[in-house]
Amino acid sequence: MLLETHKVTKAFGGLKANSEIDFHIDEGEIVAIIGPNGSGKTTFYNVITGISSATSGQVVFKGKDITHMHPEKITELGMARTFQNIRLFGNLTVAENIVIARHCRRHTGIWDAVVNSKRQRDEIATNEEFVKKCLDYVGIYDKKDWIAKNLPYGMQRRLEIARVLATEPSLILLDEPAAGMNPHEKDELVEIILRLKSDNYSIILIEHAMRMVMNIAERVVVFDHGQKIAEGKPEEVKNDPVVIESYLGKGASGNGTA
Repeated sequence: MLLETHKVTKAFGGLKANSEIDFHIDEGEIVAIIGPNGSGKTTFYNVITGISSATSGQVVFKGKDITHMHPEKITELGMARTFQNIRLFGNLTVAENIVIARHCRRHTGIWDAVVNSKRQRDEIATNEEFVKKCLDYVGIYDKKDWIAKNLPYGMQRRLEIARVLATEPSLILLDEPAAGMNPHEKDELVEIILRLKSDNYSIILIEHAMRMVMNIAERVVVFDHGQKIAEGKPEEVKNDPVVIESYLGKGASGNGTA
């Protein structure tokens, strides 16, 4: 398994946002996590990426215990994420956002910059290659000199994915990447996600767009009130009475587009 969690619990005082979550993803797999707002999905992301420490339980990535590892070290190991709310460096250019993401792969220091060492020059050249590679991947290389906050909303979402790719991940966590997108932008996003899978990236997807989840996820995990209440193939989960009662029956339909 690429990533696995064992009875992960995250408590805030007496409230358990996550309660004994067992989860796993294999290499090259797309797993969706669904559930009502407040069910603990993003908290789970925060725990496995090191942004928030688990109260108890264990997180293992590539065979290493990362339960209490710092986020930058987890990124170096090959796990990277987007956020529910866009967190770009809005006043920097699109290209500069990619270069900053490369910080986890940096091998130069102040002295290299002062003397303009060969190592410094090589690193700059590599960063430029990644700017083109990552922005081409999501179809916005022609916007590389734009100020990030001036991009249309859908392109800002794409830039977030490009920034993740710049870290050289093996596991990508997407937190509601389709939020706020129009139908055309969602279709383009699906194409990018399917391309990521074909290129052997593993993907965990938090998403409320049920049509997208049912069309691209190989396995679906359902959270409710901080607990995992169901897991299985999309069709199995879609027709699970417990899921229908706790989630799909509360306004979301199995073929919805929200």
